[in-house]
Amino acid sequence: MSLNKPLSTTEILNAKKKAVMGFLRWQLFLSLMITMGIFLALGGLYGYSFFAGALCSLIPSYLMAWRVFGGKGTRPAKEMVRTFYRGEASKLVLTAVLLSLVFLLIKPLSASAFFAGFGLAILSHWLSPLMLRNV
Repeated sequence: MSLNKPLSTTEILNAKKKAVMGFLRWQLFLSLMITMGIFLALGGLYGYSFFAGALCSLIPSYLMAWRVFGGKGTRPAKEMVRTFYRGEASKLVLTAVLLSLVFLLIKPLSASAFFAGFGLAILSHWLSPLMLRNV
């Protein structure tokens, strides 16, 4: 019988950071693969519209993860909670800004492909418990 030393808080935080960043990379890869398929099957307009929608969800998610896990070491619980609230608030604001900028600056744009990409990126968060369960 071997006795395993419990993980330190820093080790747990680093494992979570690695898992979350891996999941975000997986989301980006999945978005790129679907974009390539749409681009080949339906054309460039639908491809870049889909990818723009996906990026409007993925970029704020990366920002949130960076805010939460960007610091080195552990922090007091109260500070972590504040970091989550600030991260979520900045994620919502950045999402609104990106959505607005896409509709203002990218012409032509397929709204259906754009919202399909945005929606798929958001719905892919539902897969995170499956991918992060062993961490």
